[in-house]
Amino acid sequence: MSDTIQPIENTPLFTIPIQYLVDLSLENPKPLSHLTSTSEDKPEISINVQVNARHLTERMFEVVLDINAKATRGSDTMFICQVKYAGLISLSDKVEESQIKDVLLEDCPEFLFPFARNIVADATRETGFPPLMLQPVDFKAMNRGPKDESETPPHVH
Repeated sequence: MSDTIQPIENTPLFTIPIQYLVDLSLENPKPLSHLTSTSEDKPEISINVQVNARHLTERMFEVVLDINAKATRGSDTMFICQVKYAGLISLSDKVEESQIKDVLLEDCPEFLFPFARNIVADATRETGFPPLMLQPVDFKAMNRGPKDESETPPHVH
């Protein structure tokens, strides 16, 4: 038996030493009219999720999830919730130059998303509406590019 410590084969590609809320904005323009409404029309909810990464130092990046949710009924806005949630990402030496973009725009957001999702749910619940529970996001598909020209692909700068 050897006294030397062997490296662990499954070392992570990155660590997230810090996670933080960058921005939270919630608008509830007509709370009483929506909360006391007898309308049975279901609200239409639109959700937009974007990922951006910013290079800080050689192996350190900031990855930001930008989530925008809007609920409308007819022409009335019920609520608008905007959340920017970020993590400081430290890449391991295992990540090769050709993998950096994919790790930052696919793997890292997978870890950050549940925290941002909880913030959206809590914030929208505080408007008096049921909490908006975002469905999981396929960050790999987002990184492959937009389905149409109206979508903005994620990027690293």
